[in-house]
Amino acid sequence: MLVLLKEQLGEEPFENSFSKCLEVFKFENSYIYVKVPNSLIKYKIERFYAETIKDLTPMVTSYTIGFKFIDEKTAEAEAETKAKNEGISKIAQPDSLKSIKRPISSIYSFENFVAGESNRYAYITAMNVAKDGPRIANPLYIFGDVGLGKTHLMSAIGNYVLDNNINAKVIYISSSKFAEEYFLATSSKGSTEKIINFYEKYRDIDYFLVDDIQLLENKTATQEEFFKVFDELVANNKQIIVTSDRPASNLKIMARLKSRFSWGISVEIKQPNKELQLSILRRKLAFLIEDPSDVDDSVLEIICDNFKNSIRDLEGALRTFVNYCVCMNAPFNKENLYIALEKVFPSNKEQEDTTKQVIKLTKKAVSDYYKVSIEELDSDTRKKNVVYARQILMYVLRNDYNIPLQEIGDNLGARDHTTIGYGVDKVAALLKTDELIKADYTVISKKIKETSE
Repeated sequence: MLVLLKEQLGEEPFENSFSKCLEVFKFENSYIYVKVPNSLIKYKIERFYAETIKDLTPMVTSYTIGFKFIDEKTAEAEAETKAKNEGISKIAQPDSLKSIKRPISSIYSFENFVAGESNRYAYITAMNVAKDGPRIANPLYIFGDVGLGKTHLMSAIGNYVLDNNINAKVIYISSSKFAEEYFLATSSKGSTEKIINFYEKYRDIDYFLVDDIQLLENKTATQEEFFKVFDELVANNKQIIVTSDRPASNLKIMARLKSRFSWGISVEIKQPNKELQLSILRRKLAFLIEDPSDVDDSVLEIICDNFKNSIRDLEGALRTFVNYCVCMNAPFNKENLYIALEKVFPSNKEQEDTTKQVIKLTKKAVSDYYKVSIEELDSDTRKKNVVYARQILMYVLRNDYNIPLQEIGDNLGARDHTTIGYGVDKVAALLKTDELIKADYTVISKKIKETSE
């Protein structure tokens, strides 16, 4: 069969997908189960070569059989289960494995996380925490804009831990789900047992992965409970990983909880540059089509230019485009890209125009209020009054309109996103203590809203 496949497919596709598929795992119910190295190869074989294998089968046997592919991890787990059931295995399996599935999606791993300049520090730190736990950082606080890979990186830690220690107790949960569980445990009549179960669940764990901690804002009672869980886990040297859409200092939560987040290491996932975006799309293509080189880089660049603020949106646009071309049996070219995404591009362009209009109005409002020119705001001048006005401008654009740091920088004299972040954080800190700055911000913010209506 392998010889026939090599002749049919050619040497390169065969080497990429079948050269290591040499081991028959089992024969059961008229199916031959073939063990493959990993889930990616399994996916590609089932997606692109299933029909070819089916057509070749009558050439090697007169029996009615089919082929199924199983990755090594699944095969090993199945073999051990079978051995145990037959009384061969002496390895004791924890009771939790009988009823509890892995709490994290297996699609998130360090291997399929594409690292670049904007996320490399976060990526390396996350890998170190996965390997060495609290000795590196506790908690690990990962923050950045929506759709940049925070959940992927946090989940990769959990999957790495479970891959290397199947007995590790890992909980992954969003903070809103945590709040819901706490509410249900404490609001029902006769809920003593529920409260006890809630406490036991979150104290008897090794790794606590909490997504979108900013959703605990304005939930004082839940913050209190989270604080207790946090302190107990840290005291017992258990690992905590938290994600958020902003630095801990900018969260509207209790001060002592903010302080706890600063105990460990904070890492930011920043807006990806075009090079990283292209790398992500090329990597994603390997899961979507047989030959990624069928899609020219010029097509991928158009996707990058129109979906530059979110990796999630970037990948979604690619999937939509590929699905259209596969379903319509159409080439992967620019023309079909515009057809597939015609309903998306206009709205994205509209959003871009709105952002530009907001930036323009904000610049004018700040310029008028502080009596500095727009040219000065965009310039490199370090005059104290201009720097101050410029930082207020940064804060308004970020705080009021959630414009990405890099986009603010691009529209403010091509400044680096770290410079913008510094300016935003500085104004945020001053607003807590300086009433004059509060008054300035209130007037400017109100004027922009009135002008835009």
